[in-house]
Amino acid sequence: MKIRILGCYGGQLLGFHLTSFLINDTILLDAGSPTEALTLEEQYKIEHIFLSHTHLDHIKDIAFLADNRSLKRWSGESDASAITIHSLQVNLDTLSTHFLNNIVWPDFTKIPTKKDGILKMQSFQAEDKIEVNGLTITPIEVNHPVPCTGFLLDQDGAQVIFTADTGHTDRIWEVANAQPNLRALIVDCSFPNSCEELADISGHLTPQGMAHELRKLNKLGTFPIYLYHMKPETLTVMASEVEAENIPHLRMLTQVDVLTIEA
Repeated sequence: MKIRILGCYGGQLLGFHLTSFLINDTILLDAGSPTEALTLEEQYKIEHIFLSHTHLDHIKDIAFLADNRSLKRWSGESDASAITIHSLQVNLDTLSTHFLNNIVWPDFTKIPTKKDGILKMQSFQAEDKIEVNGLTITPIEVNHPVPCTGFLLDQDGAQVIFTADTGHTDRIWEVANAQPNLRALIVDCSFPNSCEELADISGHLTPQGMAHELRKLNKLGTFPIYLYHMKPETLTVMASEVEAENIPHLRMLTQVDVLTIEA
């Protein structure tokens, strides 16, 4: 399994991209920044988006991915396939009502035609297993102000968990502890410790909160843990606070990382 980090930050500043991970070249986890990080040719390979929730920093580039594919699709080119967005039904409804609504952005589920849209919607329920392109993806509910799921990824017996945006939660750690071949975790860590109250209100974690959550893991210290969603303006402070937690095999992601996960 190859995970290319297109963006891993919880704020957008010059040079810092919002959350988006490209799995095996064809699947996105969230869509905060793929059009900023990928060439057109790389964008054309995307077939699926697994959407954790509908906050703008995770959905922004759905709009531009669709737009970038529209001319290719309109001209009838064979490699301009539709992109399927997978999420909770409530999130798909939010996209349709408030985003792809022909007011904020064109409804690309009906362009070029109602029966042949560039975007397609496919709902899932928490803990459904979805198999796409040799990868099994299981959504797991986490604690955020809007409906949100993390994801368990499984390919060829190697498992990875992405918590998505979450505050203190439990179920995803229970699922993590049940995996026989968990090889990596990608975990929310958004605010410095001085913003603990803000993190709680907004459904995120600080380094102290992240460390508290990781103590729920039975095999802490036996595989890599990567942090994402850091606020760019507090990176220096957060780096020091993360280091002070002294957790083995843990580091903050960067948007040039490519993770190779093997059983």
